[in-house]
Amino acid sequence: MSEQETTAARCAVIVGPYTSGKTTLMEALLFAAEAIPRKGSVPQGNTLGDFSPEARHRQMTVEPNVAHCDYLGDHWSFIDCPGSVELSQDRNAALMAADIAIVVAEPDPGRALTLAPIFKVLDDFNIPHILFVNKMDKTEVRVRDLLEALQAVSSKPLVLRQVPIRDGEQVSGFVDLVSERAYRYKEGAASDLIQTPEGIKEREGEARQVMLESLADFDDALLEQLLEDQIPATGDVYEQLTKDLQEDLIVPVLLGSAEAGNGITRLWKALRHETPPVEKTAARLGVPLGEDFTASVIRVYHQAHTGKMTLARVWSGAAKDGMTIGGERVSGLYHMMGSENLKITEAGLGEL
Repeated sequence: MSEQETTAARCAVIVGPYTSGKTTLMEALLFAAEAIPRKGSVPQGNTLGDFSPEARHRQMTVEPNVAHCDYLGDHWSFIDCPGSVELSQDRNAALMAADIAIVVAEPDPGRALTLAPIFKVLDDFNIPHILFVNKMDKTEVRVRDLLEALQAVSSKPLVLRQVPIRDGEQVSGFVDLVSERAYRYKEGAASDLIQTPEGIKEREGEARQVMLESLADFDDALLEQLLEDQIPATGDVYEQLTKDLQEDLIVPVLLGSAEAGNGITRLWKALRHETPPVEKTAARLGVPLGEDFTASVIRVYHQAHTGKMTLARVWSGAAKDGMTIGGERVSGLYHMMGSENLKITEAGLGEL
């Protein structure tokens, strides 16, 4: 799998229904990137996000939470959005900064309908998105039944990337359908590579064939290979997945548990290799690129001690402390990190 060459910061916006585990997922991603020393807990009220008294009291996200991290040399911004329908406009505004959206869902077919409004917004603005099925360690639901329910509310084909490995009713790992490698979960760490259990090989083969057929709908060469019973090269499959995701033709589906840290490394790999570069996002939004400073405002804060603060995504040029924008002097530049504002001197391409 070839890595995208980009020096620009990228932005992922985390969305999903109330109680799906979005805030816990952002904690897990930041912890895996070593941006925070420990994972916080929503019930314990010590997460990086949801820091306001109201959010802590209600144990729910009441406004977008912003965080930054570096992962394997790439700079990332995350926005964790409220899941409550009453706060959907905050979510929609945050999505205008997204190179990619991570849609978080619970493994409950009965709650699939709650994703319909989110999928519609993503479709309306052609925002590439990954579906992360959370809390897989706490369910006995068959993935096949769950996908059928979720597909009913998604206009784009859901492409399963993993099948779970179960020990009894417990999900203990997964098989990657592209690499055909099996992994066993390790809480709080990257999964261990293992031999694919015999009992899952038939199910893995069937699921992989469905994935390839979904991709073949958008690539004649791959379709021809399947019709001739040829096995596509792994690199070609990854390349097709990346292309289809970036063009918002498919929705890859990953499995895991944010609370236990399961599937987080795999999600990070997908984000690194498959997220569209900022230039592609700017083109999707119709933002003219050039050397001049261009940014879009996502949110405006009025804070007691710092006054007016504007959250913006940089599409071209650079924002510098002391520069004048629209007749107003910039008196400070910051990266927001939960409740903290970390001072910087310049914000370049893609930065939030």
